[in-house]
Amino acid sequence: MGIERLVGAVEIGKLSSVLPELIIFTLAFILFALDLFLKPSQKKAILPPLTAGGYIIALLSFPLVETGINFGGTYVVDKLSLIIKVFAILIALTVLAFSRIYFSERKSFYGEYYYIITFTLLGAMILASSYNLIVVYVALELVSVGFYILTALLRGSFISKEGAFKYLIFGGISIALASYGAVFMYIYSGSVDLREILTHKGEDLHYLILGLVFFMIGFASKVGAVPFHFWLPDAYEGAPTPVTAFMASVGKMAFFIPVIRVMPYISETFHLPWVLTVGAIAGITMLYGNAVALVQKNIKRLLAYSSVAHSGYFLAGIASASLIGVKAVVYFLIVYAIISAGAFLTVAYLEKNKDWSNRIQEFSGLRFNLPYLAFGFMVLLLAMLGVPPTVGFVGKALVFTSLSFSSLWVVILIMIIATGISTGYYLRLIVLMYMKDREKAISVENKSIYEVISLILLSASAVLLGVLPSIVWRFISESGDILFKGLK
Repeated sequence: MGIERLVGAVEIGKLSSVLPELIIFTLAFILFALDLFLKPSQKKAILPPLTAGGYIIALLSFPLVETGINFGGTYVVDKLSLIIKVFAILIALTVLAFSRIYFSERKSFYGEYYYIITFTLLGAMILASSYNLIVVYVALELVSVGFYILTALLRGSFISKEGAFKYLIFGGISIALASYGAVFMYIYSGSVDLREILTHKGEDLHYLILGLVFFMIGFASKVGAVPFHFWLPDAYEGAPTPVTAFMASVGKMAFFIPVIRVMPYISETFHLPWVLTVGAIAGITMLYGNAVALVQKNIKRLLAYSSVAHSGYFLAGIASASLIGVKAVVYFLIVYAIISAGAFLTVAYLEKNKDWSNRIQEFSGLRFNLPYLAFGFMVLLLAMLGVPPTVGFVGKALVFTSLSFSSLWVVILIMIIATGISTGYYLRLIVLMYMKDREKAISVENKSIYEVISLILLSASAVLLGVLPSIVWRFISESGDILFKGLK
């Protein structure tokens, strides 16, 4: 084949459709190059604002993005991918607000942090835009490897290294299983495009079923679904808390989007096995995550098991494999990313106190020491519980609606029971903050105005997007319609 034919066979997509990704990609390499040449003191002064500036430029580029299918059908830019990317960058900015001071105080400031988290963000953005198994694999590795490294960044912390090691082992196994599943799906269909695989009318259906089983097990491990969740509590506890916030929010969104994208095609092929399998995993995950969270004594482990339980809520909506299910899960996924980031960043803020050890009892009387922080944390906890008028209530109500439309009454009952169980540990924290005497004086030093602004915005969003869900619902509804009707 001549070079002309080779070049001609490669479809170059419109660069405007991937402009935010190009900006983030370029930023990551600039940060990488600067980290090689700057002195340690210069890194602290230059890398944080440069990273934040790059993220803001990427956000400002979204109005210039053109939707469509690019690069030979391997990359899809639609309203679903755009809204996920926007919120991923916004949450990444709030994480950056806490990073410099947090790592400096722990003598763990590394210039590598900024380009690694940027490459991880890039991987999350790519995951939001692809049906192609090869692209999904590359993006999965980009996100996962970044998380492995970021989890281990705390200098001298055995818990951090242990969490990273467990994440590495389970993460490696999960990607291997997902890749193994991709091989079977390719054998079945001769394609690496999930849409073509799931609409292919082949004879050896067992290859497709086996491939989907391995593929789903891989992603179930990534999102922390039971019984593939064992790495998650240790990784969340051991990781630097801003990193935990990033994993629990942006990571959760990134890993769920490829599964959400296949929902319309599942409804056309084998709906009943999907409903039974995913519904069963969802029910077990909701019950187990909330039940174990009840007995936790460490706030990061409590929030980690809450994250496991929320994976169950998302899977419940995914089990419906319906249009309203897609819309419900996307909305709930986005707003959960906001409230989980806010909860973990609140913990990061409290860790500025030298005597703070993340014991739940330390929240006793927090309203006396830090009244505004206690109020914001209460709002976030109520949002996780699903109390109106917070976003959590709207998200769970939408999932309930999708389950009722699909007549999944058993899953609805399990979800009600699981939510009732979660009341115990969410209200326990609120009672400690507002109805108990303070255990000790808590003061936060070396705080940044950017940290305060980030916490205010996250807590306010937990209420604002619940009172006015139409702010994001219009875009989510349109993205769901496009998924089921096809990109035109």
